[in-house]
Amino acid sequence: MPVCHVTHHRLDLDGIDIFYRADGPQDAPVVLLPHGYPCSSYEFRGLMPLLADRWRLLAPDFPGCGYSATPDDFAYDFDGYADFLERFIRHLGIERFALYLHDFGSQIGLRLAIAQPQRITALIVQNGDIYEDQLGPKYAALQRYARRVCTGLPA
Repeated sequence: MPVCHVTHHRLDLDGIDIFYRADGPQDAPVVLLPHGYPCSSYEFRGLMPLLADRWRLLAPDFPGCGYSATPDDFAYDFDGYADFLERFIRHLGIERFALYLHDFGSQIGLRLAIAQPQRITALIVQNGDIYEDQLGPKYAALQRYARRVCTGLPA
């Protein structure tokens, strides 16, 4: 296993104390690693050194998670976290990046990718969740089908 060069950082993001881990060359292509729930950037501690020879890796702790602050006035929902992620990368001066997404981080990262597709160089989605309350009316037919298949009852 490669020698670990993961570094730990803090930044003030609009008055919120944010912790993040970084690895890899500053001039390398960026891979953003939003974590799943209820975890933190800690989950990437083994992956980051394996990719750091050719990628700049950034793994923030979301507000309310890991070593980041838990402000009272933060919007603790997918949109609030997506807004946080956008402000985080802007603060670091990141213009283009790949996203590695999984768990509830997939809902957050996909919102960012949909809002600004020109900034995304790649999407890697592993075991991404979908939440029924986020589906909206365009998925009504799929929901009826799933109910019928899973329960054997009419939709």
